Amino acid sequence: MVKLKILAMMCICALCVPSVVYARDTWFADIAVNDPLWYSPGPGQFVNNPLYNNPLRCIGSPDGADEPWSPKHSASVGYVTTLGDRDTTNDLGWIILGFSEPVQDNPKNPYGLDFVVFSNCYFITAIAPEYDPGYRWQEVAFVEISNDLVNWYLIRPNILPSELVGGMDTGASETVLSGYAEYTPSIHLPTSSASYDPFCTVTRTAEELYSVPERPSVPECYNTLRFDYVSGGGDAFDIADAVVESSPGVPTLDTNGNEIPAGLSEFKYVRLTDAVAGDSASGLGEISAEIDAVSAVRPAITIGEAKHIDSGDYALITEAVVTAVFSDKFYIESPDRTAAIRVDYDTSAAVDGKYVEVGDKLTITGHVSISDGHYILPDPMFSCTSLIDMDSQPKPLGMTLKSLESDMAYGMLIRTWGKVTDSDQGYCIISDGAANARVVWTDESYSLPEDYDYVVVSGICDREEGDTLIRVVDPQSDIELYQSQTN
Repeated sequence: MVKLKILAMMCICALCVPSVVYARDTWFADIAVNDPLWYSPGPGQFVNNPLYNNPLRCIGSPDGADEPWSPKHSASVGYVTTLGDRDTTNDLGWIILGFSEPVQDNPKNPYGLDFVVFSNCYFITAIAPEYDPGYRWQEVAFVEISNDLVNWYLIRPNILPSELVGGMDTGASETVLSGYAEYTPSIHLPTSSASYDPFCTVTRTAEELYSVPERPSVPECYNTLRFDYVSGGGDAFDIADAVVESSPGVPTLDTNGNEIPAGLSEFKYVRLTDAVAGDSASGLGEISAEIDAVSAVRPAITIGEAKHIDSGDYALITEAVVTAVFSDKFYIESPDRTAAIRVDYDTSAAVDGKYVEVGDKLTITGHVSISDGHYILPDPMFSCTSLIDMDSQPKPLGMTLKSLESDMAYGMLIRTWGKVTDSDQGYCIISDGAANARVVWTDESYSLPEDYDYVVVSGICDREEGDTLIRVVDPQSDIELYQSQTN
C-alpha cells in the first residue's frame, strides 16, 4: 500500500464567517460652502471663471478624465474647482470640504488608506496608451484634516511643502510625490468607449469605483507608479500619517526635534491648499491645484466573507493570491488557505501590460454571484500588487472527497485521492468509498494509463451541476498514478 503524506485537514465545514457589508450614508464629501471662510482661492487665470470657482462642484462623486493621460477639463468645460496660486502668508489658495459622517481610520481599509482626493493630474505621454508613469502634470496641494475646523493636522507628505521647488517638483515633473493631492490621475466610470480601460465592459457605480484607493507611488514597491485600474484613481491618504502642525503645511517638532503624531481615529473636515507659492509654467500660467471631489475608502473583506454576502453584493478583496489560470477564468485564494473563489475573465487580455499568472497577489473587486454551489466574481476589476515567489505560494490543501462538498471548499487549491471508476480522454471519475468527484483537464489528448487504478490529484475544487469537479491544469504533473496492491 502506498503511504500518502496528507496535509493537515482544516475543518472547513465548521468554519463560520459572519456576513459583512459595509455601508455609509454617503461615501463622498457632502459639505461645501461658497464663503471665504471655506473657499479662498489665490490669484490665477481661472479664479474668476464660474466654471472653476464654485466650491459646490466638489460635493459628491468625481467626474474623472477620459483616460489617465489627459486632463479632465478644458478651458471651456470645467469639472474642477481651482485653488489659484497659494500666497506666502497662507491666506489664499485653499478649500475646506466636509463629511456629515466622519471618515474613520479603519484597520480593514485597503493598504491602510482612509480617504481619496480626486483632482486634475495626468500622465504626460506622446503616444497613448504608452504613458510614462514617472512623468506627470502635477499641480499639488497639501492636505490637512480636522474635527472642529479649529485644530488642523497635516497629512505628512514625503517632501514638505517648504522643500518643493516650483516648476521642478510641480507642473511637468518627474518628482515622485506621496501625501499630496493632485499627483495621481483619476478616470471616469467604465464605459465601452474607453478602449484603453481593460475593464471597460463592466459596470460600477460611483460609490463602488471611487471608494477603492489607488496605491501611493512608492518606487520600491511593485508597480505603484503605474495606474491601478481596480480603482478610479485619485490620491489616497492614511489618517495615521497626520501630524501636529505649527502653521499650515509646517509640522510641529517636540523638544527632541521629532514630529508629533496627531493620533486621530477619524476626521470630519479636509483642507486642501496649493502647495507652492508663485510657481508657474511657460505659456500656461500659474501652477495651481484643481480639486474635483473627496471620498471615504471602502473597507476590504476577505474571500471567506465575500462568500457569505448576498448574491449580487459588491466585494473589495485584497491579499488575493492567484492559484490557477485557465483561458476564461482564474481562481484566487486567501494566503492562509481558508477560502477561495472563481473569477470569470478572459486571461488572454492583459491589464496594463500584465497578464494574470499563478502567484500574482491581487486587489480585486466585483459583484459576487452565488448559484448552484458556485461562488464567482463575474465582473472583476483588479490590479496586481505584488508577485509571490514559488515557495511562498499557497500549497494544495489535503482534503477528502467528502469534504470537497463544502461550500467553503469551492475554488480551493486542493490535493485529494481516490480509486478510478471511469476514465476517458480529458477526464476521470474517482471515488474513496464515501464520495465521488469528476477530474477534468484541458489537455484532452491525455488519458490515464489503463494499468493504474488509483490516483492522487492536485487541482481546483469546482462544481458541475451540483457535483464535485476537480480542475487540473497539467495532468502530467498534477495527477500521480498508483496501482492497487492485490494479494
